[in-house]
Order: sequence, then structure tokens, then C-alpha cells
Amino acid sequence: MASVKKFDESAVVNQLRHIERTIQNPENKDICKERTVENYSLAPQRGISSYDYYVERKQELYCYNRKDVKVMAGWIITVPKHLKESDRERFFQVTYEFLIERYGERNCIQAIVHNDEGGQPHMHFLFIPTAPDQKHGGEKICANDVLNKAELRNFHPALQKWLIDHDVRANILTGITKAQGGNRTVQELKNGKTRSRWRTEEYESRMERGSRWR
Repeated sequence: MASVKKFDESAVVNQLRHIERTIQNPENKDICKERTVENYSLAPQRGISSYDYYVERKQELYCYNRKDVKVMAGWIITVPKHLKESDRERFFQVTYEFLIERYGERNCIQAIVHNDEGGQPHMHFLFIPTAPDQKHGGEKICANDVLNKAELRNFHPALQKWLIDHDVRANILTGITKAQGGNRTVQELKNGKTRSRWRTEEYESRMERGSRWR
């Protein structure tokens, strides 16, 4: 249902342009240009380009001077296949609020919902992974600290609980990607080709009882 990827400096510009659909001839053949107008952003309107904001925010952070430093990360959150179309906008808004709570609004570079590809609608949430800098003071860029094994293990259950607490009836515990040690590819997640870890009946029963995920 969700997958994450880290990017070094050399990949930032192209990634931002791809998500914003500003590449004239994209390699992704699943994009339907006629539907690109249906895409929308949930990130704050800052009056500057997403790249300019990335540069501005990065300058406020300590960053090791190495080419292999992962300066940006991105979650792809795919809407569950069972969710009604009328509930999708609410799902993405609440999910965005979860991500902001987790990674910080100031670190959010892009949060764009794509409705113009084959398969299920999905949101790209790109952010600078920041952590307290014990050595230099302030904050530093450190994807390994932010997206560690515990974070990847807990992300889906935490998002599920957040959705339930905000009255969004969506079962998102549908497996993890190969990059996270599972058996789902990003494309499979986008297409909704996943198996639920828990049966839908059990999920709906818990929803009716008002149970909370632990």
C-alpha cells in the first residue's frame, strides 16, 4: 500500500519534475496527459518552486559533504482498492496530515496526488529526512536515522491507527515492498495488486466495534 525511496542530490531535480509533470517527454508510459489536470497538491503554497524551497530548507540543515548522502526521501501512498471513490480525497488529506505529523511540514517538499496513471490513484510525499544533530547542534539530514528499520516496520500499523482515529474506513495493511523486505513491487502497489495481511471481514468487524490498533 505504501513504499519509500531515498534520493541523493543528483536525483532531486528530475524526481521533483517527474512528480510535478513538468517533463515534456516522460519515460513513464502509464501517464495519461489528458488526465494530468486531475492531479493536485496538498503541500503548503509557499510562493516559490518546490526545488527552490528544497534548496532553502536544505541550507538550514547540516549535511555531510558526500555525493552518496540521501538528501530527500519519498513515500508513495496508494489508495486502497476497496475504498469508495467519494472517500479518496478524504483519505489522501488525512494521510497527508499523518505524514506531516511524522516528518514535519517544513521538511515537506511535495505532496502530490496522481490521478493520471494506470492503476489506483496515489500520493507522492517527498521530504527532507531530518534528525537532531547532537554533534553540531540544530538539525541534520540523515535518512538512516529517520527511515530506520523500526520506522519501516511501524509505518503501516501507525498509519492504519491514524486513519481509524480520524474516521477513515480504509484497510491499508496490505503488505510491504521488496525494498522493505517484503514481496511487493512499487508497480504492484500502484495497481492495487496486493493481498491483505488481515482479512477484510476482521478489519470491518473491528471498525464496527470501535477497536483501536495497537
